[in-house]
Amino acid sequence: MKVISFEGFEYSGKSTQIKLLKKYFIKNNIKSTFTREPGGNKDLEKIRNVILKSNFNNLSLIMFFFASRFALISSIKKNDFIVFDRFFDSTYAYQKYNSKEKKLIISLIKLIDKNFIPKITFYLKLDKKNLIRRKDKRLYSNKFDKKYFGQFSRIQKNYEEISKIKIGERKFVAIDASLSANEVHDKIILNLKKCKLIK
Repeated sequence: MKVISFEGFEYSGKSTQIKLLKKYFIKNNIKSTFTREPGGNKDLEKIRNVILKSNFNNLSLIMFFFASRFALISSIKKNDFIVFDRFFDSTYAYQKYNSKEKKLIISLIKLIDKNFIPKITFYLKLDKKNLIRRKDKRLYSNKFDKKYFGQFSRIQKNYEEISKIKIGERKFVAIDASLSANEVHDKIILNLKKCKLIK
């Protein structure tokens, strides 16, 4: 079983890249399961809706995200590939404000079944100028989008920080999300081949 995760700020094109990878896997007869966090199955999607509409404090959010994460992992059937739309990096990036929260998040990451630690994490990195441009084009946004939009620098710094933390044998790959969708997709496929995850 090979696990891949996709990370990035809202509007980075993450959903587009996941769709393109799904098409690639189908075209090449690669068995795969695609899921997302928070959510991922019928029951956990209910939790997702609660979280996205909540006014929970930060500590509560950390615990909610990991409770949902452990429940999702226990429900996933093994496949050739498991692809996560957001995983533990998102919790670190968005929910880490201080050293106490950092220690808690890292300790919870260490409890994740080693089989579900990604072989590779793709971080779609976008500068604030392009972020604002894409945000203005989008016709909708949820409560979380609005809440964290003004915290771009903090979140970006946290992504850079966790990229340097050794978590299993996973490779953390940052890709310039301002490139065209096809260019980003090509880089993703190239990295999967370099890591010998696909032929």
